[in-house]
Amino acid sequence: SFGPAVGALRSLARARAGAARVLEILDAPAVAYGAATLPEGRGHLQLRGVTVRRGGSTLLDRVDLDVPAGSLVAVVGRSGSGKSMLAAVAGRLLDPDEGEVLLDGVALRELDHDSLRRAVAYGFERPVLVGATLADAIAFGATRPSDDEVVGAACDARADGFIRRLPAAYATPLARAPMSGGEEQRVGLARAFAHSSRLLVLDDVAASLDTVTENRIAEVLTGRLGDRTRMVVAHRLSTAAAADVVVWLGEGRVCGAGAHDDLWGDPAYRALWDPSSSPNGEGSLGGTTP
Repeated sequence: SFGPAVGALRSLARARAGAARVLEILDAPAVAYGAATLPEGRGHLQLRGVTVRRGGSTLLDRVDLDVPAGSLVAVVGRSGSGKSMLAAVAGRLLDPDEGEVLLDGVALRELDHDSLRRAVAYGFERPVLVGATLADAIAFGATRPSDDEVVGAACDARADGFIRRLPAAYATPLARAPMSGGEEQRVGLARAFAHSSRLLVLDDVAASLDTVTENRIAEVLTGRLGDRTRMVVAHRLSTAAAADVVVWLGEGRVCGAGAHDDLWGDPAYRALWDPSSSPNGEGSLGGTTP
Protein backbone atom coordinates (compact mmCIF):
# COMPACT_ATOMS: atom_id res chain seq x y z
CA SER A 1 0.00 0.00 0.00
CA PHE A 2 3.01 2.29 0.37
CA GLY A 3 3.54 2.48 -3.42
CA PRO A 4 0.08 3.90 -4.27
CA ALA A 5 0.43 6.44 -1.46
CA VAL A 6 3.74 7.69 -2.91
CA GLY A 7 2.14 7.95 -6.37
CA ALA A 8 -0.74 9.98 -4.96
CA LEU A 9 1.67 12.34 -3.18
CA ARG A 10 3.64 12.75 -6.41
CA SER A 11 0.44 13.65 -8.29
CA LEU A 12 -0.48 16.13 -5.58
CA ALA A 13 2.94 17.79 -5.83
CA ARG A 14 2.57 18.13 -9.63
CA ALA A 15 -0.92 19.57 -9.20
CA ARG A 16 0.31 22.15 -6.69
CA ALA A 17 3.18 23.16 -8.97
CA GLY A 18 0.81 23.47 -11.93
CA ALA A 19 -1.63 25.56 -9.90
CA ALA A 20 1.19 27.92 -8.90
CA ARG A 21 2.14 28.45 -12.55
CA VAL A 22 -1.48 29.11 -13.50
CA LEU A 23 -1.82 31.63 -10.68
CA GLU A 24 1.20 33.53 -12.01
CA ILE A 25 -0.69 34.04 -15.26
CA LEU A 26 -4.01 34.88 -13.60
CA ASP A 27 -2.30 37.43 -11.34
CA ALA A 28 -0.70 39.25 -14.28
CA PRO A 29 -2.43 42.59 -14.93
CA ALA A 30 -4.64 42.75 -18.00
CA VAL A 31 -3.27 44.72 -20.94
CA ALA A 32 -5.00 48.08 -21.34
CA TYR A 33 -6.00 49.17 -24.84
CA GLY A 34 -7.09 52.53 -26.19
CA ALA A 35 -9.90 53.45 -28.56
CA ALA A 36 -7.92 54.71 -31.56
CA THR A 37 -7.82 53.09 -34.98
CA LEU A 38 -5.10 53.29 -37.61
CA PRO A 39 -5.26 55.57 -40.64
CA GLU A 40 -4.40 54.28 -44.08
CA GLY A 41 -0.75 53.36 -44.24
CA ARG A 42 1.88 50.72 -44.98
CA GLY A 43 3.57 50.41 -41.60
CA HIS A 44 5.67 53.49 -40.82
CA LEU A 45 7.29 52.43 -37.52
CA GLN A 46 8.83 54.89 -35.04
CA LEU A 47 10.49 54.29 -31.68
CA ARG A 48 11.09 57.38 -29.58
CA GLY A 49 13.33 57.09 -26.54
CA VAL A 50 12.28 53.48 -25.88
CA THR A 51 13.74 52.05 -22.67
CA VAL A 52 13.01 48.61 -21.19
CA ARG A 53 14.23 47.45 -17.78
CA ARG A 54 13.96 44.00 -16.27
CA GLY A 55 15.37 42.78 -12.94
CA GLY A 56 17.54 45.82 -12.43
CA SER A 57 19.07 45.58 -15.92
CA THR A 58 18.44 47.92 -18.85
CA LEU A 59 17.66 45.78 -21.90
CA LEU A 60 16.87 48.65 -24.27
CA ASP A 61 18.34 52.07 -23.57
CA ARG A 62 16.74 55.17 -25.14
CA VAL A 63 16.28 53.59 -28.57
CA ASP A 64 15.28 55.97 -31.36
CA LEU A 65 14.34 54.52 -34.74
CA ASP A 66 12.44 55.71 -37.78
CA VAL A 67 11.60 52.82 -40.13
CA PRO A 68 10.09 53.86 -43.48
CA ALA A 69 6.86 52.13 -44.46
CA GLY A 70 7.38 49.01 -46.56
CA SER A 71 10.99 48.51 -45.50
CA LEU A 72 12.71 45.21 -44.82
CA VAL A 73 14.56 45.74 -41.53
CA ALA A 74 17.22 43.33 -40.25
CA VAL A 75 17.94 43.59 -36.50
CA VAL A 76 21.43 42.30 -35.74
CA GLY A 77 23.74 42.14 -32.75
CA ARG A 78 25.43 39.71 -30.42
CA SER A 79 23.52 37.53 -27.97
CA GLY A 80 21.97 39.65 -25.23
CA SER A 81 22.11 42.87 -27.23
CA GLY A 82 18.31 43.39 -27.05
CA LYS A 83 17.19 42.08 -30.46
CA SER A 84 14.21 40.06 -29.23
CA MET A 85 13.21 42.84 -26.84
CA LEU A 86 13.16 45.31 -29.73
CA ALA A 87 11.01 42.90 -31.73
CA ALA A 88 8.62 42.58 -28.78
CA VAL A 89 8.08 46.30 -28.25
CA ALA A 90 7.73 46.93 -32.01
CA GLY A 91 4.37 45.15 -32.08
CA ARG A 92 3.39 45.73 -28.45
CA LEU A 93 3.95 42.29 -27.05
CA LEU A 94 5.17 44.41 -24.15
CA ASP A 95 5.21 48.12 -23.35
CA PRO A 96 8.44 50.04 -22.78
CA ASP A 97 9.11 51.51 -19.35
CA GLU A 98 9.91 54.81 -21.03
CA GLY A 99 9.34 56.18 -24.50
CA GLU A 100 6.76 55.48 -27.16
CA VAL A 101 6.23 53.24 -30.19
CA LEU A 102 4.15 54.58 -33.08
CA LEU A 103 2.73 52.85 -36.13
CA ASP A 104 1.65 55.13 -38.97
CA GLY A 105 1.65 58.04 -36.55
CA VAL A 106 -0.48 56.44 -33.81
CA ALA A 107 0.97 55.32 -30.47
CA LEU A 108 0.49 51.58 -30.00
CA ARG A 109 -0.85 52.13 -26.47
CA GLU A 110 -3.72 54.18 -27.92
CA LEU A 111 -4.91 51.55 -30.41
CA ASP A 112 -7.90 49.36 -29.69
CA HIS A 113 -7.32 45.62 -29.47
CA ASP A 114 -8.64 44.66 -32.91
CA SER A 115 -6.80 47.44 -34.75
CA LEU A 116 -3.49 46.46 -33.15
CA ARG A 117 -3.86 42.74 -33.79
CA ARG A 118 -4.94 43.25 -37.39
CA ALA A 119 -1.96 45.54 -37.98
CA VAL A 120 0.80 43.32 -36.57
CA ALA A 121 1.71 39.69 -37.32
CA TYR A 122 4.43 37.75 -35.51
CA GLY A 123 6.58 34.71 -36.22
CA PHE A 124 8.56 33.11 -33.39
CA GLU A 125 11.39 30.64 -32.94
CA ARG A 126 9.08 28.40 -30.88
CA PRO A 127 5.52 29.23 -31.97
CA VAL A 128 2.54 28.26 -29.84
CA LEU A 129 -0.02 26.73 -32.19
CA VAL A 130 -3.70 27.15 -31.31
CA GLY A 131 -6.72 25.59 -33.00
CA ALA A 132 -8.60 22.36 -33.57
CA THR A 133 -6.88 21.55 -36.87
CA LEU A 134 -3.74 22.60 -38.76
CA ALA A 135 -5.88 24.87 -40.93
CA ASP A 136 -7.25 26.53 -37.80
CA ALA A 137 -3.72 26.98 -36.42
CA ILE A 138 -2.63 28.81 -39.59
CA ALA A 139 -5.82 30.88 -39.77
CA PHE A 140 -5.73 31.89 -36.08
CA GLY A 141 -5.74 35.66 -35.68
CA ALA A 142 -7.88 38.79 -35.45
CA THR A 143 -9.48 37.93 -38.80
CA ARG A 144 -9.79 34.56 -40.51
CA PRO A 145 -8.17 34.24 -43.94
CA SER A 146 -9.84 32.21 -46.68
CA ASP A 147 -8.95 28.57 -47.30
CA ASP A 148 -6.97 29.60 -50.40
CA GLU A 149 -5.01 32.13 -48.34
CA VAL A 150 -4.25 29.48 -45.72
CA VAL A 151 -2.88 27.11 -48.36
CA GLY A 152 -0.96 29.90 -50.09
CA ALA A 153 0.67 30.92 -46.81
CA ALA A 154 1.60 27.30 -46.08
CA CYS A 155 3.21 27.05 -49.52
CA ASP A 156 5.18 30.23 -48.89
CA ALA A 157 6.42 28.80 -45.58
CA ARG A 158 7.19 25.41 -47.19
CA ALA A 159 4.71 23.72 -44.89
CA ASP A 160 2.24 22.55 -47.56
CA GLY A 161 4.24 19.45 -48.47
CA PHE A 162 4.37 17.80 -45.06
CA ILE A 163 0.81 18.92 -44.18
CA ARG A 164 -0.59 17.14 -47.25
CA ARG A 165 1.20 13.94 -46.22
CA LEU A 166 -0.80 13.83 -42.97
CA PRO A 167 -3.91 11.60 -42.86
CA ALA A 168 -6.42 14.46 -43.21
CA ALA A 169 -4.03 17.12 -44.59
CA TYR A 170 -5.15 20.55 -43.38
CA ALA A 171 -8.09 19.02 -41.49
CA THR A 172 -5.74 16.89 -39.36
CA PRO A 173 -6.40 17.57 -35.65
CA LEU A 174 -3.55 19.64 -34.28
CA ALA A 175 -3.18 17.33 -31.28
CA ARG A 176 -2.65 14.38 -33.66
CA ALA A 177 -0.18 16.05 -36.02
CA PRO A 178 3.36 14.88 -35.19
CA MET A 179 5.73 17.67 -36.15
CA SER A 180 9.42 18.36 -35.72
CA GLY A 181 10.65 21.69 -34.39
CA GLY A 182 11.32 22.91 -37.92
CA GLU A 183 7.84 21.89 -39.09
CA GLU A 184 6.22 23.72 -36.16
CA GLN A 185 8.24 26.79 -37.09
CA ARG A 186 6.98 26.59 -40.66
CA VAL A 187 3.35 26.35 -39.50
CA GLY A 188 3.97 29.38 -37.27
CA LEU A 189 5.43 31.24 -40.24
CA ALA A 190 2.44 30.29 -42.36
CA ARG A 191 0.19 31.80 -39.67
CA ALA A 192 2.16 35.07 -39.85
CA PHE A 193 2.07 35.08 -43.68
CA ALA A 194 -1.66 34.32 -43.89
CA HIS A 195 -2.78 37.63 -42.37
CA SER A 196 -2.73 40.97 -44.19
CA SER A 197 -0.83 42.91 -41.55
CA ARG A 198 1.04 46.14 -42.21
CA LEU A 199 3.86 45.15 -39.83
CA LEU A 200 5.40 41.67 -39.86
CA VAL A 201 7.86 40.82 -37.07
CA LEU A 202 9.94 37.63 -37.29
CA ASP A 203 11.96 36.83 -34.19
CA ASP A 204 14.68 34.26 -34.90
CA VAL A 205 12.35 32.14 -37.02
CA ALA A 206 15.17 30.43 -38.95
CA ALA A 207 16.65 28.64 -35.93
CA SER A 208 15.32 25.19 -36.95
CA LEU A 209 14.98 25.71 -40.70
CA ASP A 210 17.15 24.15 -43.38
CA THR A 211 18.97 26.37 -45.86
CA VAL A 212 16.52 25.71 -48.71
CA THR A 213 13.55 26.70 -46.57
CA GLU A 214 15.34 29.77 -45.25
CA ASN A 215 16.11 30.89 -48.80
CA ARG A 216 12.46 30.42 -49.72
CA ILE A 217 11.38 32.56 -46.77
CA ALA A 218 13.81 35.27 -47.90
CA GLU A 219 12.25 35.21 -51.38
CA VAL A 220 8.76 35.62 -49.90
CA LEU A 221 9.87 38.52 -47.70
CA THR A 222 11.40 40.41 -50.62
CA GLY A 223 8.65 39.40 -53.06
CA ARG A 224 5.00 38.80 -52.20
CA LEU A 225 5.22 40.46 -48.78
CA GLY A 226 7.20 43.43 -50.01
CA ASP A 227 4.25 45.81 -49.58
CA ARG A 228 4.46 45.76 -45.77
CA THR A 229 7.08 46.66 -43.19
CA ARG A 230 9.07 43.57 -42.22
CA MET A 231 11.30 43.41 -39.14
CA VAL A 232 13.51 40.32 -38.97
CA VAL A 233 15.84 39.38 -36.11
CA ALA A 234 18.69 38.19 -38.32
CA HIS A 235 21.73 35.96 -37.82
CA ARG A 236 22.81 35.44 -41.42
CA LEU A 237 24.96 37.93 -43.27
CA SER A 238 22.95 37.37 -46.44
CA THR A 239 19.76 38.48 -44.62
CA ALA A 240 21.41 41.71 -43.50
CA ALA A 241 22.80 42.31 -46.99
CA ALA A 242 19.32 41.98 -48.54
CA ALA A 243 17.64 44.32 -46.04
CA ASP A 244 16.72 47.93 -46.79
CA VAL A 245 17.76 48.93 -43.27
CA VAL A 246 20.03 47.17 -40.77
CA VAL A 247 19.56 48.05 -37.10
CA TRP A 248 22.74 47.12 -35.23
CA LEU A 249 22.26 46.71 -31.49
CA GLY A 250 24.86 46.50 -28.74
CA GLU A 251 24.05 46.31 -25.02
CA GLY A 252 20.54 47.62 -25.63
CA ARG A 253 21.63 50.63 -27.68
CA VAL A 254 21.59 51.35 -31.40
CA CYS A 255 25.21 51.23 -32.55
CA GLY A 256 24.23 51.99 -36.11
CA ALA A 257 21.28 52.00 -38.51
CA GLY A 258 21.51 52.09 -42.28
CA ALA A 259 22.29 50.04 -45.35
CA HIS A 260 24.44 46.97 -44.82
CA ASP A 261 27.07 48.18 -47.29
CA ASP A 262 27.39 51.46 -45.41
CA LEU A 263 27.74 49.75 -42.02
CA TRP A 264 30.30 47.32 -43.44
CA GLY A 265 32.89 50.07 -43.34
CA ASP A 266 32.85 49.94 -39.54
CA PRO A 267 35.33 47.32 -38.23
CA ALA A 268 33.12 46.66 -35.19
CA TYR A 269 30.20 45.81 -37.45
CA ARG A 270 32.34 43.48 -39.56
CA ALA A 271 33.53 41.81 -36.35
CA LEU A 272 29.94 40.69 -35.66
CA TRP A 273 30.19 38.23 -38.51
CA ASP A 274 32.33 35.26 -39.37
CA PRO A 275 35.74 36.71 -40.31
CA SER A 276 35.91 34.45 -43.36
CA SER A 277 32.66 35.81 -44.82
CA SER A 278 32.29 38.52 -47.42
CA PRO A 279 29.72 41.35 -47.43
CA ASN A 280 27.39 39.33 -49.68
CA GLY A 281 28.25 35.87 -48.46
CA GLU A 282 26.68 33.33 -46.18
CA GLY A 283 28.45 34.19 -42.92
CA SER A 284 26.62 34.32 -39.62
CA LEU A 285 26.82 36.13 -36.33
CA GLY A 286 29.70 34.72 -34.36
CA GLY A 287 30.09 32.03 -37.02
CA THR A 288 27.73 29.79 -35.04
CA THR A 289 24.65 29.57 -37.25
CA PRO A 290 24.94 26.77 -39.83
